[in-house]
Amino acid sequence: MSLPVSVLPEGDKMIHLKTNTRMATCNLSSPMYNMMLILAGTEEEIAMRRTEMDICDYLYNQMTTVPLHRRTVGSVKEGLRMKSSDMDTLYFMTDQHVVGDLTDALSYDPATETVILMEYQEHIPGTVYLHIIHMHASIKGISTKSCIQKNSHTYLSSELFLENARSIYYGHNVTKHGPCQTNTVVENEYDGAVGFAGRKWPMQANDWITRCLKFGWPEKQIVESILSSGCNFVPIGSRQSRQDNDPNLDLEWRLSFVQAEQALVRVVNHSQFLCYALLKIFLKEVLNKDVKEEEKLLCSYFLKTAMFWCIQTDSTYKWSTETFFQGFWKCYKLLLKWVYTGYCPNFFIPQNNLFVCKIVGADQERLFTQMYHLYCSGERCLAKCSSLRKLMNKYLVDPQACEVSAYISFGEYDHDSVVYNSMQSINGLLNQELRYDWKSLYNVCHMDVSNLSNFEQILITRHVINLYHRIAFVEQCYCHCKTKCNRNRQTYEKHKKVGVTLLRLTSEFGCASDPLYLALFHYIDGKFRHSLNILEETKPKLYQDYIFYWTEYRNKQPYEREMLGKPMSIKMKAAMAFDITILLSTEFSELDIEIWLIKESKLRRCLVISPFVLLHFLTFLCHHHLASPLAAQSLGELHTLVHADNGRYIVYYTRDIAWDILGICHHLSGNLNQALLDYYSSLQQTTFHFITEAVKRRILLLQIELQVQNKS
Repeated sequence: MSLPVSVLPEGDKMIHLKTNTRMATCNLSSPMYNMMLILAGTEEEIAMRRTEMDICDYLYNQMTTVPLHRRTVGSVKEGLRMKSSDMDTLYFMTDQHVVGDLTDALSYDPATETVILMEYQEHIPGTVYLHIIHMHASIKGISTKSCIQKNSHTYLSSELFLENARSIYYGHNVTKHGPCQTNTVVENEYDGAVGFAGRKWPMQANDWITRCLKFGWPEKQIVESILSSGCNFVPIGSRQSRQDNDPNLDLEWRLSFVQAEQALVRVVNHSQFLCYALLKIFLKEVLNKDVKEEEKLLCSYFLKTAMFWCIQTDSTYKWSTETFFQGFWKCYKLLLKWVYTGYCPNFFIPQNNLFVCKIVGADQERLFTQMYHLYCSGERCLAKCSSLRKLMNKYLVDPQACEVSAYISFGEYDHDSVVYNSMQSINGLLNQELRYDWKSLYNVCHMDVSNLSNFEQILITRHVINLYHRIAFVEQCYCHCKTKCNRNRQTYEKHKKVGVTLLRLTSEFGCASDPLYLALFHYIDGKFRHSLNILEETKPKLYQDYIFYWTEYRNKQPYEREMLGKPMSIKMKAAMAFDITILLSTEFSELDIEIWLIKESKLRRCLVISPFVLLHFLTFLCHHHLASPLAAQSLGELHTLVHADNGRYIVYYTRDIAWDILGICHHLSGNLNQALLDYYSSLQQTTFHFITEAVKRRILLLQIELQVQNKS
């Protein structure tokens, strides 16, 4: 490719021959560092977010109903929560093991475990064949459907495996994306890959060990920990083989070093980590701005690779607040050099060119020209980032004005916000196919919590509360068929007593919204006055101005005024509310159509309702069954809430069920025309619960009822 004459490669450096471009000094580094603290997070905040995902992965793997464990990967696992942050997931079989040589196969039980031998392909770095040595008789599913024969041996086909893996995903609009399946939920995309785990470090990456010892990064103990974690294998062949139409393409599996990469991200200092975050912002807001997804040439993995190489190969460079911009520039120049040469060496297997068949020809020239023009503009290129424009404009007008920046602290309110968001992630496990039962409760109650931090114990406690909720309603369902039940009355009362006891505990020690589960339990059991008493006590607590409910409308000043300095248990009980999750096995007759059709569609495992909507819904239903004149008042409050809410009390993805519930209430009260309008409003909301068919059925039933009413 042709190259601007002002840039020439020299060894491992990029020489810029123009000298009229003013480069940034430490004037920019400190304010830019502080800006990244705001955008990406402080060191303590990042550490808490990483712990949150570690706990979620641990709990998922403890409760999974199949021999399939997960490992969260991507920016969210690394601790970032920016708009572009992705949460990808790697699943791997726990009863199927990849070994490096046949002697390792002796470590596994052939009666219960499958052994797979990785076969290196020297001509395709970073790729292996997976040769099945032994497949245990009881295995069923993805692997057995993905076998092909070659030279009288059995291999796993990556192409067949990727196609068959689609069956494990629970959701809507699942599509293939590289080695992953992309699942679209409420306009957000989540990538998940199913593969295998290997305990041994692959021989192809042994040179990485030598390089680590040579440069001294990472430290020896970190290297040893990484080596013991092994690697993973994901179902996709190399781009080169795909371009060459290699007949063995479907035999190729890519080596994945996600565990090693996560370990390296966690040992970089905070200046280095924020530099990585800045690179991601620059990629999204400048390099990939207005570029279609399928036309993007650079990805965040290349940025991470560049940062690792810069850190490892230049131990003399001191990454700090004062040199923050220079660190970013160092990584950018290396990336620019790679685009120029068309070669991005994988950090673990340098012979594996990450740019192969991707950044080539006219695309390579166009990308280099874009990046080179930005390079020539020096620090001014950052002004093109919308997130940084205000700071950069101020700096470019008067660099001295940015020299002193206020210290960005991580206060008590910020800490509590992270705790709340982390508990949301724990609640998110409720929509997974997991075992929320007595066995799971037994396991978590016998965990050794002596080495856990207070933050980790809070997350485990939230999980236990969710277990109590699930078990209570399962207990209620056991004998809810009442007179048709073959069990005697004593057994029925025993199950109910267990459920009530569990829910009373969660009401006492849980969050502000948790008493609604007990109110729902009593309502389903026909104890309407019991339910009303709980609802009346809960209502004023939920409507405090300092309550935490999602993020957009948190009132910092009231929260600090009322909650600062108090124990976390009190803050959770008085000031934190969560959506209410209702099992599809729950005997909630007013939502029977929705529950039945969602269960039939297999698109979701639960209903998620705003606590404020459920509060007024249950209040109306109780008064309605008691024939109380207060039913009209409670319906009016629900009507006002749904119609007037701007997101403070009803999160956008629960608005479909909120409008549906309002329609049900108007229907029960006899206001059929208003019910019809509400049902149509439900159909116009963002589809989250996949209740479209249920709402359409309600509309049809309502129209029939209106026709009968009009005839009479």
